[in-house]
Amino acid sequence: MKRRNGFIQLTGLLTAVFLVGLYLALALSSSQSLSRHQALDGLVRELVFDMEMARQHSLGNNVGKDYCKLMLQEDRYVLQHRYRVKKKRPYPPGIRVTKGVVQFDVYGRPKYKMVVVVSSDVERYERRIVVAAQTGRIRIE
Repeated sequence: MKRRNGFIQLTGLLTAVFLVGLYLALALSSSQSLSRHQALDGLVRELVFDMEMARQHSLGNNVGKDYCKLMLQEDRYVLQHRYRVKKKRPYPPGIRVTKGVVQFDVYGRPKYKMVVVVSSDVERYERRIVVAAQTGRIRIE
């Protein structure tokens, strides 16, 4: 019987293990990036939904002191009807939102803030929520 050297088999095995490890590392990093993007997009959709709710309330009920506004703070946003808090939502970690107040007049147009920027601290990924000045239409860019 002829004895074979196990060096070639060992090298092949190490190469295969290295390639599998490289593949798993790349897949894990892209899935983490994807989950951060999904968290940011989910927050943006929820903000738009709450802005639409405040706008609809202002269209029908903005007489006197019956108003609904969205206060964007450093670590959370608050949906407020008159002086009562209807909803508090903290931001996911690593996400920044421009501070300010979003409120609409009786015609559904924005009173103060027309652009809200939601961005990630970790990587360059951001979404803008734009409220049209004339029509009050809310869109995501």
